[in-house]
Amino acid sequence: MLDAANATFVAVICFGLLTGISTQLQTVGPQAPWDVDPYDAVASFATMIVPIVAALTGVRYLRWRHEVAYPSFALVEIVRGCAVALFAVAATDTAYLVAVLRRGFPTPAPFRPELAGLLGLSVVTMALAAWRSAGAWSSQRRSRRGPDDITLSGQPDAVDDVAELLRSAPANLAPLHGLCVRAADLLVAWAGSSALSPRRHPWLFVAAVSFGAGVAAAASEFVHEGLPPSVGVGILVVALFGGIVATGGLIGYALVGRYLHLVHSPRRA
Repeated sequence: MLDAANATFVAVICFGLLTGISTQLQTVGPQAPWDVDPYDAVASFATMIVPIVAALTGVRYLRWRHEVAYPSFALVEIVRGCAVALFAVAATDTAYLVAVLRRGFPTPAPFRPELAGLLGLSVVTMALAAWRSAGAWSSQRRSRRGPDDITLSGQPDAVDDVAELLRSAPANLAPLHGLCVRAADLLVAWAGSSALSPRRHPWLFVAAVSFGAGVAAAASEFVHEGLPPSVGVGILVVALFGGIVATGGLIGYALVGRYLHLVHSPRRA
């Protein structure tokens, strides 16, 4: 199971290199056949989901590392996180391969070997991680208590996982350990009492965070492309970016939020 998680993290890193280099570098992006919709739209949605799911799975992976054995429910959460991340990576790799077959690389394309190599590396690492994850899932299902027999209701959610990981900071680094413990206590208190916490209003929380990410994306676009011609156009662009990212975040939460056990049900908070 843990080998599958390690393989998934490698696949996610290769995916990040592929999408980051081919979309963020202005000298490279125009040479990629997938730099147009619908291929770019698939990658855009995946790049919103994969980092969050991978980070959450990494937190859950690290939280239990000092225990004698991982709890069954934690293994289920980890393998589900791997499955969601790999599905998004596979969808992007497939879209990119279709773009290469249908559009081909432009001429001239001096970075063609590098782009093709990054795509091939992403496909290979994704396939290997999927193979390891499928084996781990089958092994877990054959065990005495497989994933179908385990309920995640009432188990620690993502907030608890982050808090416990913070509390496990090295005790020999007293200032860091104390800071992490205080941060964990504040996080748990906020999640349990604040009206803006993900446990009490998960949809509102996802929408707000996603909209903020969209605003940040718009600001990044302004830095790269220059300021808009007027304040009105700038507000429209910011609202458009925020709305698109917020919509994507809500769709992602609707699809995988409960499956990944991100937060307790508000009724159980």
